[in-house]
Amino acid sequence: MAVAQEAGLRLPEDLSVVGFDDVPLASWTSPPLTTCRANPASWGRAAAQALVEIIEQGTTADVELAPATLVIRGSTGPAPVRGGR
Repeated sequence: MAVAQEAGLRLPEDLSVVGFDDVPLASWTSPPLTTCRANPASWGRAAAQALVEIIEQGTTADVELAPATLVIRGSTGPAPVRGGR
């Protein structure tokens, strides 16, 4: 975000930025970073369970992961209107 701002871009008016994993620092950046909050512990459990099934049975069912959540903060906005529309 700093590089974009140094290049003269305004966040989020000219450019939207989204991060992943919702680290604590995300809410302290300027502007605060929109981020995707995941549940890595549940994803790890699902992966381990699938691996055990593959080892024991030679296959596994489709793995369903806990959904991620989009945490909208100040680094994203609507797409800019181009061409006077």
